[in-house]
Amino acid sequence: MKEVIMTIHIIAASLWVGGMLFMVLVLSPYVRKLPDFVHHFQEVGKRYSFWGTFVSLTVLFLTGLYNMNVMGVPFTKVFSTNTVYAHTLSHKLYLFFITVVIAVVHDYVLGLRAHKSERLRILSAVAGVINLILGITIIYLAVRLRFGG
Repeated sequence: MKEVIMTIHIIAASLWVGGMLFMVLVLSPYVRKLPDFVHHFQEVGKRYSFWGTFVSLTVLFLTGLYNMNVMGVPFTKVFSTNTVYAHTLSHKLYLFFITVVIAVVHDYVLGLRAHKSERLRILSAVAGVINLILGITIIYLAVRLRFGG
């Protein structure tokens, strides 16, 4: 069972970070050439937001809780245990919660209003890039955890 849950966890992380990489590296350069590119980017962003933000982050949280228990570090003890593993895990969790806040602000506040001003468009892009960097950092911490902390 633990292998199935970990597989689901990795698929959700792939959808989350892979979707952001796709948007930055593939979609954005293409869409910027179109007239009214902000509208087109928002349409794709709305579709991705449900799967890439709402579904994948929820699945990551739930499967992460399961994985922590499998590894012997239940959520209630993560912040009070003084092992290298728990220390790395607590950093991963802090970054995850920061990511959730930024994702909600990006997807449901800034992104929906990006067409109204250049300032909001830039803030939305910056929030997206920050979330991508946080996502890659979280993946790095996950790899560290798989190697013992």
